[in-house]
Amino acid sequence: MNEAAPQAHDMWTEALELVAQGQAVFPCRVADKAPLIEGGFKGATTNADVVSNWWRRWPRALIGVPTGEKFVVLDIDLQHAEAQQWYGRSDLPLTRTHITRSGGRHLLFQPHQAVRCTTGKIHPHIDTRGDGGFIIWWPASGFDVLHAQALAPMPDWIVQALAKQPANAVLQRDFTALKPVSPPQSSHRKLDGVLRTIAQARQGERNSITFWGACRLAEMATQGSLSRDYAITLAVEAARHNGLSLQEALRTARSAFGEGNGR
Repeated sequence: MNEAAPQAHDMWTEALELVAQGQAVFPCRVADKAPLIEGGFKGATTNADVVSNWWRRWPRALIGVPTGEKFVVLDIDLQHAEAQQWYGRSDLPLTRTHITRSGGRHLLFQPHQAVRCTTGKIHPHIDTRGDGGFIIWWPASGFDVLHAQALAPMPDWIVQALAKQPANAVLQRDFTALKPVSPPQSSHRKLDGVLRTIAQARQGERNSITFWGACRLAEMATQGSLSRDYAITLAVEAARHNGLSLQEALRTARSAFGEGNGR
């Protein structure tokens, strides 16, 4: 589902209304939801003058809101059948729910220190946003809000699931054990950076970042730092951590190796 570009005055007014309620905000790009200010969500503010200046400069900007302090979020990407099935059978309490531009759901819950930013850890295409993250405030763009007055505690079974070590914990892996024998130290750093970038890709960027990362691994394979098959395996493992299915991850990684260094 695609949203028409929001009206300039509407977004400015919506941002100031959130600020008046004590909610810090910051501007994000309409196209890809990326922050428009240096520091991203860390630069969010309740200063009305600063907010007004931002929306004078970027009148069509979406409104970003940091997560963690006032609420945490269960981000459900309903574009995917796996997420639809999980959502349909999950016993989730009624809580404030935002319909997103892509047709997904942002479920807002009371703050919980154990809920941080994760991608696909609970289930494929089911993410969480807590301290250190943000969401787009889609109600400001005219999307529906369900159960607006409710803010339920995060269910214990979600908290318990987040506490478990994922089977493919790319971010916690010691990659030095996986490197070829005696590669240059610069290759260590590059490999770590590429795999972490793939694993931490946000919703809406997963395929493109996986492709970019697989291209970088293909370059390393061409240089002899990694074998082709091993590089593809690492790319797929990292992509599965960010929520891509095995089929999507493998297809994207293989296309990167087949097409060379980019597209």
